[in-house]
Amino acid sequence: MNKGTVFKYEIKRILFSREYLLLLAATVAYSLSLLRGFVLYGADYTAPFSLLTFLNYCASLAPFLFTILLVLCTKQFKASERRAESIIGATPMPLHVFRLLRYSAIACAFLIATAIPVTACFMFYQQVFDYTAFGVLFWPGLLFLLPPAILLFGAAMLLGNRRGAAVYVMIAAVLIISIFQIKLPSFVDIIGSAAIQWRNQEKYDFALSSAFIAGRVTFSVVGIVLIIISLCQSKKSPSC
Repeated sequence: MNKGTVFKYEIKRILFSREYLLLLAATVAYSLSLLRGFVLYGADYTAPFSLLTFLNYCASLAPFLFTILLVLCTKQFKASERRAESIIGATPMPLHVFRLLRYSAIACAFLIATAIPVTACFMFYQQVFDYTAFGVLFWPGLLFLLPPAILLFGAAMLLGNRRGAAVYVMIAAVLIISIFQIKLPSFVDIIGSAAIQWRNQEKYDFALSSAFIAGRVTFSVVGIVLIIISLCQSKKSPSC
């Protein structure tokens, strides 16, 4: 079985699924409302294109993006998907390779969902403010969103293989933290709300704390380890 064919099938199946399109539409609509109602005026008296404003924008979108990622993970533990893994077991393609192709398709779908609102923000900066120094914002934004996504993805794929309901618990946890604006220590700040509290107003600058950066590095390492474990674990029927 050709790996490229399997990947194309998986990514097409995800991108044109009803759940993905609805969640993506909601994310895009919310991002546009943020651009008009929040970014335009800047955060805490800073410029609309300041790092603080942009990271606030990312933090507001994070629950939507992480929900998209976790919903895509839940689809992997349906009975139909389990049957597909059983069929693959009868082919020359190793199971871990098939899982890796599926993981890659989910990752691409998440990156597309992330790239659309970020690109919309950069276009807004260019068209409205003639601001194009996107590199100053891109890398902190990537640090803001990607490591927790890696951690959530790894945990979802590992736990979901054992108990499918665990992924729904993770979705609920992300939404509760964001809706009720629960402040977490910088090191474990999944959404990033603690990191965007500007405490250096006398100096009129903003920078991510070392604890926050260390937490992001830890998220990435732990997430990658969990992904590797989930790729190699034996097939199990998750309990719901």
